[in-house]
Amino acid sequence: MSVAVLLPYMNFTDHESFNCILSCSILSAAVLITSFLSLCRLRWLNKARVSDLTPPTTPTTAPAATQYYFPNWRPRRISVEMVLNYLGFKSRVSPIIPSPEKTLLPNLSQNEQASLAYHPDSLPGGRWLQTPTGRIRVYEFGPEDGKRVLFVHGISTPSIVARDLLLNLAARGCRVMVFDLPGRGYSECCRVTPQDMRLYSALIVMVTTSSTALGGFLTFNIIGYSLGGGIAVSFASQFPHLVSSIAVVSSAGLLPYAAAPLGMKCSLIPWIPVWLADKLLTTKLKGEEESPDDLSLDEAVNTTAAPQGSVDIFSVIRWQNRYQKGFMSGYVSSMRNGPIFDRVKEWTEVGRLLKNNRFANPRWDEKKPAQMLVIYGGKDDLTPPMLLDRIRACVGDEHVKGVVVEGGGHEIVVYQWDRVFQEVVDFWGL
Repeated sequence: MSVAVLLPYMNFTDHESFNCILSCSILSAAVLITSFLSLCRLRWLNKARVSDLTPPTTPTTAPAATQYYFPNWRPRRISVEMVLNYLGFKSRVSPIIPSPEKTLLPNLSQNEQASLAYHPDSLPGGRWLQTPTGRIRVYEFGPEDGKRVLFVHGISTPSIVARDLLLNLAARGCRVMVFDLPGRGYSECCRVTPQDMRLYSALIVMVTTSSTALGGFLTFNIIGYSLGGGIAVSFASQFPHLVSSIAVVSSAGLLPYAAAPLGMKCSLIPWIPVWLADKLLTTKLKGEEESPDDLSLDEAVNTTAAPQGSVDIFSVIRWQNRYQKGFMSGYVSSMRNGPIFDRVKEWTEVGRLLKNNRFANPRWDEKKPAQMLVIYGGKDDLTPPMLLDRIRACVGDEHVKGVVVEGGGHEIVVYQWDRVFQEVVDFWGL
């Protein structure tokens, strides 16, 4: 009620006001109902059954009907596990949410699978990797003796988002590896594992050490797009001995939390249910601004990316939203726990490592400072190019090679991939 009274005096839009009132109301009701049920169940448990009571240590002549509740007797100790089990908060259902590999592909023929907007063979060298948090779809291709390049995609699109960039890097002699993050594409999602840097770092180590290339995949150069940019920098700050160089495109990581929309802030509250958080996040953040609300199986099968043009990313997003059951859970968990907002410490650490020449490829020319490549689109409204100034302040201007693609939006890795490719080729001297 107090929130509703104060809202007219706060500079919020109607949509943000509605989201705020709805979130606070549902959260308050959930807290009250949960507290009431917990109190009732605990009171019931305190009245332990007769078989659970400790027998008296001294004889008593009290009637049988009253001796069960003799005031000196004590009921058994109630543990947290007992309460959670009774209230149904603990479940034996598997926390792994299956991917379209198990829910969609078995129902389609080989021709129908090949017609999907994103199918398992959209990139060469595909394989499945079993991890403690589910099966991960991995692609590895290119010359076995080439420069190792790991690509990490964004929060709402799977590996195919950078198809043209990656295929051309492989044609230039690079050994390329990319994998679908949990809950995206064909990777399973574990609903009880927060998608933070503990998970992402473990996945990167597991994926790269599972390489089929002669000589392995370590050390490697890393490219991160959007959320993947924040992941790349955070990983490099923790494991500099595994990383040769860093390139980020439309990178998150240093987005200011204070400037985030109110709906996004409400969705990041841990007590907000996943389904409500998904509704509070704008469709633009999830890449759904051109996606239909519903899609039949036949429409999904017939939606394909133009083979001679750029990746039809909106068809991929529609397919993923329809058939990737773990997407909502993975997306919201990444928003809440991923390296998206105000990771100043990690970016500053990368600047220190570059200054002290601590990455895996020591520079031999001491007159030329080590750098990381940073690319933004000039018209990007999700990760605006003004973040380049904040990156320079954290990393150091001399350690950043900044590029702004004029006229490019957030999806420059899709629609201006040739410009991104040229910048990467020049940066690495391919």
